[in-house]
Amino acid sequence: MNCIFCKKISADSKSVEHIIPESLGNKKHVLDKGIVCDKCNSYFSVKIEKHVLDLPYFRSVRKRNEIPSKKNKVPSEIGFLGDLVNGKVEVFGVKQNSLQIVVENKELFEKILKGEFTDLKIPIHKFPPKDNILLSRFLGKVALEALAQKVKNVDNWNEDFISNEGLDRMRNYVRYGKGKFWSYSFRKVYEEFDTFSSSQKENFSYQILNEYDFLYLEESYLIFICIIMGIEYSIMLNEPNLDIYQEWLKKN
Repeated sequence: MNCIFCKKISADSKSVEHIIPESLGNKKHVLDKGIVCDKCNSYFSVKIEKHVLDLPYFRSVRKRNEIPSKKNKVPSEIGFLGDLVNGKVEVFGVKQNSLQIVVENKELFEKILKGEFTDLKIPIHKFPPKDNILLSRFLGKVALEALAQKVKNVDNWNEDFISNEGLDRMRNYVRYGKGKFWSYSFRKVYEEFDTFSSSQKENFSYQILNEYDFLYLEESYLIFICIIMGIEYSIMLNEPNLDIYQEWLKKN
């Protein structure tokens, strides 16, 4: 077994890779040990996923939906008392019917004690950022892992995956930051709090935190499509731009 990113022998690797992080609600989609080596797994966790999850949108959406991290902690988010420059505070979840607020500004803290502020404003971030390189690399990482998951039961899949030069540009971009920026797109396809009904026989409702699939266009254009909390993300595996997909989307 060789790692699908660095291509080094990974048979002794012990970590299990979550295709989408647990901190975004994924408990189901994981890769077998060795498909991603321990070193690459650690790299993505510390250098990519940690920073993506800390983006204002992802902090906000995780807080709104109370999705805990691997350490079972729901993230805080930034709020404001008074003006948007000097009134910044850190807001944690409700405990015993009260919010927990961390105030680092001493002057602001004293004003709060005097009762000068009564309104707490918490911005709602409805969409992720555009043209963010860490989010782009994160989506590329998820795409390659999802592809490995899809083909892992095919004979000699690992050897074919490693030797596939068509994946090398994305592989090097995702793992080492090499090459030009890899474009991605996003759009809302359903609301994050939407629930879906099961069959009439089972009669229960559920929420979809994440799902994904692939779209194959024309000659050799493979697009990865992933939905996280109602936002659909798209990225192409063998080309750094999405022009072909955008044209297809308009027609379909």
